[in-house]
Amino acid sequence: MCGIAGRFNADALPPDAAWHERADALLAHRGPDGRGRFADDHIEMVHRRLALIDLSETGAQPIANEDGSVQVVCNGEIYNHRELRGELEARGHTFRGTSDTEVIAHLYEEHGERLVEHLRGMFAFAVYDRARRKLLLARDRFGIKPLYYATHRGQLVFASEIKAILALEGFEPRIDRQVCYDFLGLGYVPEPATAFVGVRALPVGATLVADAGGERAAQYHKTTACPTRDTRSERDISARVEETASALLAAVSRQSVADVPVAALLSGGIDSSLVVAAHARTASQKLTTFNVRFPDAGYDETLMARAVSEHCGTSHQTIDLEGSLTPDAVFKLFRHFDQPFADTSLIPMYRVARAIRERGIVCALSGDGGDEVFGGYGRFPRANRLVQLMKLPGWLSEVTENAGERLTGVTRDLGRQLSKAVRLARAGAADSSVLIAGLSNYLAEEQKRELVRDDARAELESVYRCFDGFRPPGASDVEELSRRMTENLFAVSLPSDMLRKVDMMTMLCGVEARVPLLDEDVVELGLQLPHALKTDGREGKLVLRALARQWLPPQVAAHPKHGFGIPLDRMLSPEFHTALRDVLLSHDARVRDILDTNLIEFWLKQLAQARQGNGGTTTTISREGLYQRVFIVLALELWLREHHLSW
Repeated sequence: MCGIAGRFNADALPPDAAWHERADALLAHRGPDGRGRFADDHIEMVHRRLALIDLSETGAQPIANEDGSVQVVCNGEIYNHRELRGELEARGHTFRGTSDTEVIAHLYEEHGERLVEHLRGMFAFAVYDRARRKLLLARDRFGIKPLYYATHRGQLVFASEIKAILALEGFEPRIDRQVCYDFLGLGYVPEPATAFVGVRALPVGATLVADAGGERAAQYHKTTACPTRDTRSERDISARVEETASALLAAVSRQSVADVPVAALLSGGIDSSLVVAAHARTASQKLTTFNVRFPDAGYDETLMARAVSEHCGTSHQTIDLEGSLTPDAVFKLFRHFDQPFADTSLIPMYRVARAIRERGIVCALSGDGGDEVFGGYGRFPRANRLVQLMKLPGWLSEVTENAGERLTGVTRDLGRQLSKAVRLARAGAADSSVLIAGLSNYLAEEQKRELVRDDARAELESVYRCFDGFRPPGASDVEELSRRMTENLFAVSLPSDMLRKVDMMTMLCGVEARVPLLDEDVVELGLQLPHALKTDGREGKLVLRALARQWLPPQVAAHPKHGFGIPLDRMLSPEFHTALRDVLLSHDARVRDILDTNLIEFWLKQLAQARQGNGGTTTTISREGLYQRVFIVLALELWLREHHLSW
């Protein structure tokens, strides 16, 4: 796990004598163990090293083939590097050390741009072919590792984080208003776009080649759900559980290989607990595990985490989050993302990563990816009900929605969710992309129109274009709806939100996070599951839950999904509320020219009242929905200020 950056021009690299030093300093947190650089007339490559495999100098990057004609910088891990090394040595290749990155250099000699088809793992890398004056950029199949690029003054520049691109001499950042408008609904920027005009994320499962002939992109992998026959038989469930168990054991075994100790993030949920249980079955060394404790019983899973720790024999550490939510500390984390990002679970993710690093550990396994692969999100059980709602005649649909609105004043969540479900189902019957987007948005398009001033959103499109719908969206297509939801999770929120949060927060602390549930074999099994083997209409992840009943304590296996949420409405101090008002309602607030400040002020009042027992929240906004709205606006404001941008 490292930080990489570079700039390339096949004819002649324009001068920027100090850029490599600026890029190196900006990425230093990603690789505190060393620094490296390669440069000639056409390229400059920068590397910051976090040493996990081959801790000696032979593992330092940039790394080359025997004669130095191929130079590589890589961020990530190649989990099948030992097998590839054996094959390459049999073909006459000579290796200097045991680094997984060195395999990439030799594999390029054998397969050129198609080398990515032979790799398993999480990676973002650059290969420079000196003889051909060619640069190859590549990113892993699921977007676990980030890679951004731009063209500036005739050069192609790339980096693990956008801040290194912005450090180019003469680069003037410009706001992409459409992307920021999308952000206001999602809480993150959907890849491959970024909030900056001209800066892009290399798409997941893609390569980009630059040479004297120009630039050309290619997609070497697309995640496609391909469910097999729909059957609910116990025999079929048992077979799927057995296959998943075997694949997960192999994945955890592969991803536990390092020349440093490996720990695990143990939230207490099923996904991270299964990863820890798999490690206990495949490794001889005792694992250290970590969880975050929240001061709200509805969010805290410490008891579950400790039960798993005792069951699996780990050395467990519980990190208390209280006391770390000062305005300066939280605002600094939001600014670190380089573009607007408002997933508030970044806060506990950073805190646990920092605790891991403080204990001298630099590698940790996580349970991310399980919900996307096996159908763990609430949208999967809801799909059954949404399809039923699509069947309602128009008059009954309207009656049901009105009933939900009346119930909202009494039951809060039940009424609100019912009316929202009816609206989504009605819209989905006409355009399924609206339905799928509605399951992902914190703010629906009509709510964004209430928040964003008319002149600020002129000529901007809805976010629906980012969510692939399907035709026909008939009322009986629950399998097709489930399939499209899975593919959209892999295409949009997994790389843009979940994996970015994990990468940015762990790497800020100099910690590598590995994700066994996104192993290629594990994902393939999940993508083959029919909807009936993902959910029974009440809970999701049926296969993982069945496996949990075999591997984990009963109370953990039966524990409902929590997610990595944070009870911000109860945790923010009066000082924090004052800081929010100062930032968002001051006369120099940049969002004043974009957003309805009266609505923002209303949200802030509701959030302040919620701290006194949740009594102040409106019945039309959920508890989490309220503070997510506030932090979406905060993230945009901080980003605009950080980069001196206006709408």
